This record gives sequence, C-alpha cells and structure tokens, in this order.
Amino acid sequence: MKPPRFLLVLLATLATTSGRGEEPSQPVRVLTWNIWRGGDRAMDEKDPAAKLAKQRRVADVIRASGADVVAMVETYGSGESIARELGFHFRPRGTNVSILSRWPIGRDLSVYKPFHCVGAVVEPPGRPPIAVYSVWIHYVDDVWTDPKSRNGRSAEKLVADDGASRVEEVRAILAGAEEQAAGLPLIVAGDFNSNSHLDYVPAARDQYGMVVSWPVTRAVEAAGFRDAYREVLPTIDRARDRTWSPRFPEQIQDRIDYVFFKGAVLRPTAARRLDQADGVWPSDHAAVFVEFDAR
Repeated sequence: MKPPRFLLVLLATLATTSGRGEEPSQPVRVLTWNIWRGGDRAMDEKDPAAKLAKQRRVADVIRASGADVVAMVETYGSGESIARELGFHFRPRGTNVSILSRWPIGRDLSVYKPFHCVGAVVEPPGRPPIAVYSVWIHYVDDVWTDPKSRNGRSAEKLVADDGASRVEEVRAILAGAEEQAAGLPLIVAGDFNSNSHLDYVPAARDQYGMVVSWPVTRAVEAAGFRDAYREVLPTIDRARDRTWSPRFPEQIQDRIDYVFFKGAVLRPTAARRLDQADGVWPSDHAAVFVEFDAR
C-alpha cells in the first residue's frame, strides 16, 4: 500500500531541510579583568560620586567589549554597582574575585579559598551550561614589575623562586574545579600573577631575553587546560600580548592574565587584549577578551 501523498511531501521536506545543517550557534564572549582595587582604585575614594564614576568607567569598558561573562579580580565592593550598570547577574565570593554574566548564574561551584576563587554555572540561552571560574593566584617574587628584578638570575633561579606554594595553589583550584564541574565545559580565568612558559620560548628569546619554564602555567597545562589567547594568536608578540601594565609603562611589560579552558564543546575563535578607552584606562591591568564557539 502506497503512503498518502501528504506523507511523501512531508518526508521530502524533512530530507531537504535536514541537509542544510544546523544554524551556527551564538558565541560566548568572555572577559577577564583585574580592575584595580574596585576600578581605578575606587575603593579608596571617599566621595561617593567619584567612586560611582570610576565604577561606571569599568562598566563602560565591559559594555563596549561585548562580553557576556566577566571573570573579575580586585572587585572590592564595586561588583554590584558595575553589574547593575550593565544589567548583568553578579556572583561574588569574598572581596576579591567575582563573576558577572549577561545570562543567569546557576549553582555555586566554588573551591579553595574565598579570596582566590569563585566558580558557578553560567546558563547561556539555547546552549549547554558552562562552568566559569574567576581566580587570583598570589605572587611571591616581584619578577614582572621591577625592571631590575631579574638581573643576575638564571632561568632556573627564576623558576625556583616562583614558589612551590603557588603551584600547589593552582593545582588545588583546578582539581577542585574539575570535580565540581564534572561533565561541563570549563573556563578558568583571572590574574595568575605569573608569566607564561608559552611566551618564554626559544623562538621569542629576542623579545624576552631568556627561555623560562614558568611553573604556574606549566601546572595549568599539565592539568589539561589550554590557553585560549595563545591558541588564537600563536605568534608571540610581547608588545601586543602584555597585560601588565598599561598604567606603568616603565615596569616590565608582560602577560600575566589568562583565559584557560577545557572541554570539547569550547573552541576559541577570537582573542584580543583591551587597554584602550576614552580618557585614562581605569586599571593597572589590561583585560583579556576571548570569543568561544560553544556547541
């Protein structure tokens, strides 16, 4: 018995439309930024109007970037105001780190110490949820500010002085994040206060002066995380890449802020450093922007 004509037409239509492929998903745009003591040191302002003006400057930069999710560091009481200016959801932990999101923020995934790490599920509409962490790794030795700090020190000495405790710290955060976010694509971003072993390589010796296997970013790589900025921009350009410091050009200019990711559904498609705005840039750190295709 032949199927009815309407069924044949329906099957033919389905076959035709299925061959067109899925519509491309909307990107997920992530920004990580140490905003400097609440934004251009807003926490030190005595005048409420001056404090709010600085917080709004930070919000203006985030808005102009087009970021959907922000891993913020040195939030220091400014997060709620900045999120309100943007119309974003806000999830703090402690005084330092926080997450701001255009989309709803779901269950808490935080691990380690409140000052160092906040994690949560971010829920983009029509896409799988993503585990996002904002982190701050403490610094031990001043090797990325004072231009004289590396004088007479070998690469081995710099690595030794970088501090075993920092490697333990980053390992604890990443291991905890993977356990809490099991099954979710994972973004860990923030101020790692450490140079990258992916920058201090033989091919860039003319830019950095030495080859150094910096242990903090090595530990991140060993945990299976990838550096989104360097994946998109594999050619090392110290002047373009540096995040420290747009406000202190006399200091060592280096890359210490990162967006790391893990999970097959995340694919970084664009990346850039942000440190330009009308007037004075409102932080001592540049921001790092990464756009992900997330399916």
